[in-house]
Amino acid sequence: MAISVNQIIREAIQAIKDRGLVFTPDNYAEVFCEIAKKNGVTLPECQKLEKYVARLNDDFKDQLKQKNVKNVDELFAFMASRLNSPSIIDNSKLVSSLLLMNKRVLQSISLLHNKNAKELSESSIEALNRRLDVATVEKVKDKWFDFLTDYDDSFLKRLGSYGIKKFDDLQSIVIELDNATIKELDSTQIYEKIIPLIAMMLEPSITDKISDDVRKINKILKSDPSLLEDGQTREKIEELTKKRIELDKAEILNKVGVLDKVLDGINNQIVSLISSSSKSSSTMQYIKDDLSSINLREDSFEGIRDKMLTIADALDGEVKQLGEQMVNDQKTIKELQERVNKLETDLESARSQSKEDFLTKTGTKKALVEELERMEQKYNRYGNDYGVCFFDIDHFKRINDVYGHEAGDVVLATIGKMLRKYSRQADFVGRYGGEEFVILLPEITLADAVKFAEKMREIVQNSKFMYKGERIDVTASCGVAIRSASTGSNATIEEADKMLYQAKQGGRNKVMPEC
Repeated sequence: MAISVNQIIREAIQAIKDRGLVFTPDNYAEVFCEIAKKNGVTLPECQKLEKYVARLNDDFKDQLKQKNVKNVDELFAFMASRLNSPSIIDNSKLVSSLLLMNKRVLQSISLLHNKNAKELSESSIEALNRRLDVATVEKVKDKWFDFLTDYDDSFLKRLGSYGIKKFDDLQSIVIELDNATIKELDSTQIYEKIIPLIAMMLEPSITDKISDDVRKINKILKSDPSLLEDGQTREKIEELTKKRIELDKAEILNKVGVLDKVLDGINNQIVSLISSSSKSSSTMQYIKDDLSSINLREDSFEGIRDKMLTIADALDGEVKQLGEQMVNDQKTIKELQERVNKLETDLESARSQSKEDFLTKTGTKKALVEELERMEQKYNRYGNDYGVCFFDIDHFKRINDVYGHEAGDVVLATIGKMLRKYSRQADFVGRYGGEEFVILLPEITLADAVKFAEKMREIVQNSKFMYKGERIDVTASCGVAIRSASTGSNATIEEADKMLYQAKQGGRNKVMPEC
């Protein structure tokens, strides 16, 4: 049965008497609220402390809990002590001083000869004058951070061709330019003619391990031919030239070493044949002598090729003559053939660049393009259909911004491992670029391709991505296309990319089209 207010009043008066307390309004209010709370009665008069405390921040709440504040008077006493604290007054003065200083700094920046900085300074001063609160300061701070992030002063390096070495003072730069002797000869046309020759000289003749570096320097020179006068640019070209020569030499030595071993093996086998056959003709001895005369490190490639062709022709005729005798040595011939095949494989491998992405262990974009071309050839020749799944990690930039690029690399490597693990052996998984992956699915229908993509999406969503003890929520979107519904391999990729865009627009963590 609920207790009445009158009964609470009587019990409160009796409790004050029993406890020997002085009958004051504060003692009465405290005992009254205590008895009301004990009997489950909620009254507005007893909720004032909780109501005021609820409006404070967590830091004040913790301090009140430590001080064991029991009533409104104690709360007011606590807040008064905090407001009268010297640190509060000092902080207020400090904020005012910092605000004034920032305005002066912004006014100074507006006087500098930078249009964007001037506009941003003026808008920042206007914002601070209009409203001063945390949100306004944060907004101004973010705009300046964006300005610093996007600011690119590389254009100043062009002044290096005019003898400018220091770029930290605009007035000094103008004075140096004013004192400089400007050459009347326009060298731009000359540079434009020289740049293609430089590109040809830098391009590796055997290895392709620095192709990306060569393309980058070519792109830079084409965009600004005058950079040829820059000392750092010339040093970079010189470094690339030396690196290309060293890599080509290393590649040649590697190939020569392989050929040396094969030639030694062939020579040994011929010696064995000569010694084991009493019917061996003098032709075999001539072949052995020709092999011994080959010097891979001194002979030209053309000379080696001609000698090898001569040896091959002689061997062909000799094998026909000694066919009956060679019946017992078929095992030896087979071993020689296997070694030649291995040589061809090794040489092909040496010519091709790495086809595996170092981070995700999936195929590189170049390997992906080659595999797509093979599937397209099979489609055109035999009608073997194939599907394309275009995956993209949702909000990947936010993962990098919040957890760091190292965490982003962990996510990329893990998803690459998942895609490889749950794909078929015949499927090809490649990294298209950044956070994008493409899976080529041979011999598949659109419905089965969508089903596979949906399975991979669920696996990513349900997986636990951990980085330094913290879980990262990761989802992926996917667009799917089938070759038979497109006009070509490129059109199929474009259709899958289009479906991926629809999945992104539809809320992410989706597969399109829906089947």
